[in-house]
Amino acid sequence: MNGLSAKIITGCFVALIVFAGAAVTSAQSADRGWEWQNPLPQGNAIAAIRFAKDQRHGWAVGSDGVILYTTDGGFSWASQRTRIVTTLSGLHVFDRRRAIAVGARGTILRTTNGGKRWTQVPVPTKDHLYSVTFAADDPARGWAVGTYGAVVATTDGGQTWSPQLSSTRAHLFSVSFTNRTTGLAAGERGTILRTTDGGKNWKETVRLGPQPLTGVTFITPERPIAVGYGGRVLLSDDGGATWEPLDIGMKSDLLTVYFSDQKNGWIAGDNGVVLSTGNGGRLWIPASIRTNPRLVTIYFSDANTGWAAGGDGLVVRSDDGGLGWERLTEGGRDDIGDIFFADDSRGWAVGARGKILATSSGGKSWTVRPSGTRERLNAVAFTDAANGWVAGDHGTILRTSNGGIVWHKLETGIPEDLTGLWFVSPKLGWVVGARGTIMRTEDGGETWQGQPSKTRAWLEDVTFFDAKRGVVVGSGGTIMRTEDGGNSWKHIDLNLKEWLYSVAFADDKTGYAVGEKGIILRTDDGGVKWKDQESGVSSNLFAVSTASRDDAMAAGDHGLVLATKDGGVAWASQPTITSTSLFAVAYHGGSDTWIAGRGGAILRRTTSLATVSLPSAKLPPLLRGGRSKVKNENTEGDPDDIPRAVRPQLKPQKP
Repeated sequence: MNGLSAKIITGCFVALIVFAGAAVTSAQSADRGWEWQNPLPQGNAIAAIRFAKDQRHGWAVGSDGVILYTTDGGFSWASQRTRIVTTLSGLHVFDRRRAIAVGARGTILRTTNGGKRWTQVPVPTKDHLYSVTFAADDPARGWAVGTYGAVVATTDGGQTWSPQLSSTRAHLFSVSFTNRTTGLAAGERGTILRTTDGGKNWKETVRLGPQPLTGVTFITPERPIAVGYGGRVLLSDDGGATWEPLDIGMKSDLLTVYFSDQKNGWIAGDNGVVLSTGNGGRLWIPASIRTNPRLVTIYFSDANTGWAAGGDGLVVRSDDGGLGWERLTEGGRDDIGDIFFADDSRGWAVGARGKILATSSGGKSWTVRPSGTRERLNAVAFTDAANGWVAGDHGTILRTSNGGIVWHKLETGIPEDLTGLWFVSPKLGWVVGARGTIMRTEDGGETWQGQPSKTRAWLEDVTFFDAKRGVVVGSGGTIMRTEDGGNSWKHIDLNLKEWLYSVAFADDKTGYAVGEKGIILRTDDGGVKWKDQESGVSSNLFAVSTASRDDAMAAGDHGLVLATKDGGVAWASQPTITSTSLFAVAYHGGSDTWIAGRGGAILRRTTSLATVSLPSAKLPPLLRGGRSKVKNENTEGDPDDIPRAVRPQLKPQKP
């Protein structure tokens, strides 16, 4: 299953911190019935990271209510949960016990006991808040900024907040104050606002448009700096009243800037870009983090020790001033295109850059298996504990006969991308793919014969009940059926235009197909006739799996998971702990349930599914088509991956 790409529709800075639609989702829940298996400790995007002065105690916050806490400099992290599950994008740490986080719909959370309890503070706005800061000379005074020029301020350390008039409707993404009176805010259309009276009056000093400025901070009271898209860096020598551009020699999007003192500073951004300066920002030295991750937040406690974080839950650390970086998180971050479990213990996942993962512990631990290819892998299937196959781009088919320990490439002689496969026995199987490709093997994949599909549609998924009867689905509402082993295929005309991405059958009669714009179809006669079912969502559904005739699960964009216990009479939206797009689901019923997708995400169900319909987020649908939805990133154990940080011997901490 799974072949074409998701084209994510987002606003400018929304894309920076992976807000997407999930930024506006909030719910009253703790763990929501799922646990992360890859990456670890979790795979949601990190939007902000900050540490106390002791360099050991720190927090990282991000999408889907993520709050991580460390007491050892980031070498281990613990999740801290709140009753409010919403995207958090700004963070300020006072010390090892006190911190404030801000986020979607005016959310401000405050802790005074090291995160054992986070309290939501009433705020006079429902705008998304992106950044928060406090005055160095008066830590009781703070400011947070957000969408449509929103500015809120506090004079009591964050216990209460009041609105300030910013005189702009531009989204503000960063705020910085050098003292209790002088501050700057930066945002979309190259906007910079300045105040010299603590925010009572804000004046627009710069509007460069159309690209956003994403970060602003004070190097000294007289010398602030701002960074943004397209490699833009601005400097001021008069406290932000006037600005001059600085050419840093690159056009990468810059997403964050931080100075630990008046000389040492860092900029981070897209494609693994990290820049450092030791002379107050006049000269910047580039460094590149392996695998080119998107880094949206950076923080240094001194000239040497710092942390950066961003997409797919990645957190990295530097102990040499930003020249070298090592991972503080575990697990590969390549997109997962498909996942298959033979039982509640043995499973396999495949994805970008030839990634194959295997588990014999139900996903508690995953092992990278050498695939011998760098092609994107889209589908995996096993007929028993030993025999398995994988299909991927450019005619790639791999086979194993020892449970996935060793994989061998099979010759197909075709260049088309292959997106779905199915075997009814260790000898007999089919693969489907681009431009109407259907091939059959009768010797376990050693040789393949093309079959006439009479279509140029992109065929996404295939399933067979026995040696003769099978069903294929694909682009443009394509459904085809065969009763002679694929020698001839009959098109099922349902007058559909939506792309169908996945098909699954519980037996030779009852099956489901899912696709674009939340479409769900059911058949009770082996695929001859199909009935449209009401999914209640408009987001794309990329995968479907069945536990029995009436027990099925589907997954798709924005971390969407739907389940039915009554054959699709009602589909209930299941709360998840991620808004990551999900491309694969393996559903055996109960907690024997796995979902996988973007950024290497693999999650397992920890509780039974909800049996009543739950409210789902009203999110814009993502469009799909043209290129693979699976991107190429790094895999754990890959020689190109960021090296794993080694915990140093720490001195005993003073009480």
